[in-house]
Amino acid sequence: MPTPAWDDLGAFLSLDDFAVTATTAGGQTFPVILEEAYFSHELGAYDMNTAEPWGTARWSDVQGLKKRAVITLSQTVGGVQVFSQPYWLVHDPEPDGTGMAVLRLSRTANA
Repeated sequence: MPTPAWDDLGAFLSLDDFAVTATTAGGQTFPVILEEAYFSHELGAYDMNTAEPWGTARWSDVQGLKKRAVITLSQTVGGVQVFSQPYWLVHDPEPDGTGMAVLRLSRTANA
C-alpha cells in the first residue's frame, strides 16, 4: 500500500526531533526512531528485566535488509556524537502498510 498523500514521513523521521541515524554495513544511511521497552519476566522466584528494542523506519529505506543484518544507530548533537551502538536484526523488516516498517533489534548477534 502506498504512503497516503497527506503524510510527510520525512517530517516524522526528522533527526532534529526523535530519529537517530542508522548505518548499514554497506554504508547506506537512513533515519530510524529507536524504542527500547523493558519487560519483566518472572522465572519462578526470580524476576529478570530485559530490553526488547525495535526501530521504525521508512519501508523504502529498509526493504533490502535481512535477518541478522547489522545496523549501527548513532546520534549527533551540535556536531558531537553522543550515541553509537550496533544492533542486529532479529527478523526481516516488517512493513506496516503505511510506508513504514518495524525493525526488531538485538544488541547481540546471538538473537
